[in-house]
Amino acid sequence: MNPGKIAVLAMLWTVTFWRLPSAIRVPKQRALWVGFAALAVVSTIGIPAVSHAIDHAAGITNLAILLKHLIGIIDCGAALEFVITMARPDLVTRIRKPHIILAVAAAVSLSVLFVRIQMPTEVDDFYEAYAGSWSATTYAAVFIGYLGVVMTVATWLFWSASRNAGAAFLRTGLRVLAVGTAVGVLYTALRMIQMFAQLVDVDLIDANLINNVEWVAMALILIGNSIPAGGVAARAIRNRRHLRQISPLWSALTGQVPEIVLAPTKRQSQRLRLHRLVIEIRDASLALTPYADDHVRAQARQAAQDQGLHGDALDAMVEALTLRAAHAAKSAGKPPAAISDQADGTPPEGIDFDAEIVRLHHLNEAYHSPAAAAFARAYAVTAQGPCPANTTE
Repeated sequence: MNPGKIAVLAMLWTVTFWRLPSAIRVPKQRALWVGFAALAVVSTIGIPAVSHAIDHAAGITNLAILLKHLIGIIDCGAALEFVITMARPDLVTRIRKPHIILAVAAAVSLSVLFVRIQMPTEVDDFYEAYAGSWSATTYAAVFIGYLGVVMTVATWLFWSASRNAGAAFLRTGLRVLAVGTAVGVLYTALRMIQMFAQLVDVDLIDANLINNVEWVAMALILIGNSIPAGGVAARAIRNRRHLRQISPLWSALTGQVPEIVLAPTKRQSQRLRLHRLVIEIRDASLALTPYADDHVRAQARQAAQDQGLHGDALDAMVEALTLRAAHAAKSAGKPPAAISDQADGTPPEGIDFDAEIVRLHHLNEAYHSPAAAAFARAYAVTAQGPCPANTTE
């Protein structure tokens, strides 16, 4: 085997073991796992040394070929089941029965035809070794025809599903899968043309080209399957980073108003935890706002402007100074006051979640800056009085 084929085989077994825990936990993932496991087994049996070992152990010439094709039918069936469940769940019950009948008929036909083929010696390439034999060609046509039907349906389903995919990585993965299965259709067409051409002693297509197309199809299917998983992993890393960025702000604000913190739920995902932190930061900000009146917010804006800040940086610092002052006032026991306006920077309904994460990250940095700490200390000195001290000096 060349290095490229070895790499694809290694990827197949890696994906098989990688997805095993998901298949155990999630029933919907089991068909996909069976498909990859079967494909890994088929590709392994295709190694000449493995094929010869199977034949010698069973005492049946070329038994590995039949096993490879029967497991290939299981592979195709499981993969198609998963694709239909994912892309068109409404078709599952309608397609399952005729598909099972087709798969069983193909498996029985292969078994019967295999017995009828005269195979006195072991071969590495079944298609080339028995080119020109009607029995062998019929046998191969059954498997290749079944594979072509499955690949065609899968291509249609993958491409249709990609149009409705929300996440970019999922859309890309589905399209790569569609291209991979389309290359699989090309493989079946080339193989079928070559087999029937050889019946009349015509060699139209190079066998190595056909084999390479087959491995390219498998590689694309593997890559397409891995892209969504990689996207999920990347999003998990991004969520973890966002949690680290805004957790200090959450801790500081909810420390003064712990009653707004929601009780944790079981099996809370990072994404859910991040959403809850954003909501609770907003709720804590609203709860602290009455402890900093309009005069405090004016002082905060002036202090931020004196730092030479502009735009989003100015808004973040104003909100941070206001919240620090409100935190200090509540800690000192100052009663809340009525306010005329909503606190600067409080996000409105229907916000862009990713943009809000960025805003809160900047707010966290401003809140924990030396300028904000100094503003809070100066305000805390007069928190019991009617108005805050001038802290802009």
